[in-house]
Amino acid sequence: MTFVNSKKRLIIGIVLIGIGTLVTTKIYLSKTTKNNTPPLVKIDLTRVSGVGTIEAKEIVILAPKTTSKLEELFADEGDTIHRGQVLAKMEISELRGNLQESTAIIAKSRSQLASQNATIEDLKAKKNLADITFNRYAALLKGGFVTQAEFDSAQATAQSAAAQLMSAQENFKLSEHDIERSLAIRTSQQEKIDDFTLRSPFDGVVVSRKFEVGSTVGAGMAVFHIANPKTLWIKTYIDERQSANVKVGQSATVTLRSFPDQKFTGKVVRIGVESDRITEERVVYIGLDVLPHPIHIGEQAEAFIDISSPSKIEL
Repeated sequence: MTFVNSKKRLIIGIVLIGIGTLVTTKIYLSKTTKNNTPPLVKIDLTRVSGVGTIEAKEIVILAPKTTSKLEELFADEGDTIHRGQVLAKMEISELRGNLQESTAIIAKSRSQLASQNATIEDLKAKKNLADITFNRYAALLKGGFVTQAEFDSAQATAQSAAAQLMSAQENFKLSEHDIERSLAIRTSQQEKIDDFTLRSPFDGVVVSRKFEVGSTVGAGMAVFHIANPKTLWIKTYIDERQSANVKVGQSATVTLRSFPDQKFTGKVVRIGVESDRITEERVVYIGLDVLPHPIHIGEQAEAFIDISSPSKIEL
């Protein structure tokens, strides 16, 4: 009986020693073992990264200056367009009628001007004859060959001819002024018509088209948004903690979601003055050396800026 109790005590002691050893190993020694030591994180001090989107620095709105109905469309979203290309025409029936009326008035005024010019030439001839007659009568009066009444009549005829010529010349000048005024009115009407013709201001791409033919477009309402592809860049958001060493001119590489296996090179062309107060990020604009094709404004991009590369401040 005594032997059995001693054996039980021995077994219990061995079990307690094993449990104690296990607890000591797992709890007290785990913090210093090699396997549980967290690995060292290697920080790249030569570049910073951020995500952003493709944006265009130059996007213009094409809109009519006055309310009108959209009569014709010649471009759609995604189209490549050229400087001066007609993209849309607004309804201008009333303006077109006014323009035709002004053109007719100008043509009539020019015909009248030609008639007045002929009248002036005729009056010049009559005045010249009246002056010759008057001078002859003046000489004859001295010799007593004509009466005073005949001389006075010749003098009155010369004066009348001079007055008629002067009047005709003044009317000619008034007609010229009328034509100039009519031309100015027609130019103004033509400019209004041109305002209703929407043309591209540069070689670009149609980002969006907001209306269809037959729609009534209010003054200043955008019919098209046009982007200049030469001004595309990557609008990148950099954490403020990484942005201190970012400078204009530093080289960068960009990866687009549509080209995940291709890297595009570029450089920092602008750094935003104001940081986002919520996300605590600073905007950095990166210009690409070669633009991908096709390119989509708003597409997400990931950028890496080499802060060890030389920078150059561009004013």
